[in-house]
Amino acid sequence: MARPPLELETWGKIRRTTAAGQPAAVCRYRDSDGVTRIMQRSGRTPAEAERNLVKALKKRLAPSADDLTGNSTVRAAAGKWFAEPERDDLAVATRDRYRRVLDTIIGKGFGDVRLAEATVPRVDRFLKRVTAENGPGTAKTTRTLLQHVFALAVRHGAMRSNPVRDAGRIVQAKKPVTAPSVADVRAMRWIMWAYDITPDKRGATRSADLGDLFDVFIGTGARTAEVLALRWSDVDLESSPATVSIRGTVIIGDDGKVTVQPHPKSDSSRRTLKLPAFATDVLTRRRIESYCDWVFPSATGTLRWPHNLGRNWREALAGTPYAGLSPRALRKAVATLLRDVMGVEVAQGQLGHASPAVTRKHYIQPLHSGPDATSALSAWVQNDE
Repeated sequence: MARPPLELETWGKIRRTTAAGQPAAVCRYRDSDGVTRIMQRSGRTPAEAERNLVKALKKRLAPSADDLTGNSTVRAAAGKWFAEPERDDLAVATRDRYRRVLDTIIGKGFGDVRLAEATVPRVDRFLKRVTAENGPGTAKTTRTLLQHVFALAVRHGAMRSNPVRDAGRIVQAKKPVTAPSVADVRAMRWIMWAYDITPDKRGATRSADLGDLFDVFIGTGARTAEVLALRWSDVDLESSPATVSIRGTVIIGDDGKVTVQPHPKSDSSRRTLKLPAFATDVLTRRRIESYCDWVFPSATGTLRWPHNLGRNWREALAGTPYAGLSPRALRKAVATLLRDVMGVEVAQGQLGHASPAVTRKHYIQPLHSGPDATSALSAWVQNDE
């Protein structure tokens, strides 16, 4: 019967011998590629030769500096995961959010835990603490990141299984989607126009352009950052109907400066939208009056900060029934109106979502009345009359 092979990355019995007149130690070693090789080391004495051989064997087994082991910390594994080339493809805002969670929530709360110590109970307790202290939204992001980090550790052989897989679910209370009605949108529209023509506290003319922005929001359903990123090269006023092409989005970079990311939030967000007449009128007037490349520039002609728009928006709606509503509420209004008139697939395409499920779950107000099925249901008793 043939001798059974050694287990992978192990060695057999060490024999002391002599090589070139010096004491030596030799053994068979099955390498990580499955090939069994002979390893030999010499020394001044047979014992030293054996110690030298064992040291060489252990060094061969030792992981490289790039490998993760059970003694590696969660912080080290997280850093290695975040540094992988695949992370370069993430949107800048997504990378920033991931880095914040990795550095603060995970780094400070779980970063010094060794991978061998990251058991299911410990991970579960940590996620419950994050939920209690930071909310279910942050906890879900934390769970997702830990899932990826531990998956990398499993691939490196530093963990046998991913402990996040068996940790408890994070429950987030579902808030019903509520969208402004057509009457609400009309009222908010006049509030925005009134804000623009009312002098500010110093008596100066405002330059917020909330009325124009509002009309483009309700005429496209685009995200705030997508609208602020529009250049005149993205607008086609010669076509019938006129169109705007969503090609980028405003972001705040690592340096704290506002810039345009040359692609929108996702592949499905890259789209060309046909404009209703009222939005076309707004953009036509602004094109005639324009003095820079941006459709909605700042007061100095530079790229507009979303935070500044948000401040003006809140100020305009303060003290009204619509205080607290953000421009995102208008996306919900657009999606709900299009669902009612043209169907959920049209709403999905207008908002730039990957699937109707996202639009339906987060942006469309549910119907509270069933369809008119009276004629179909009458079939049950037609033959009895």
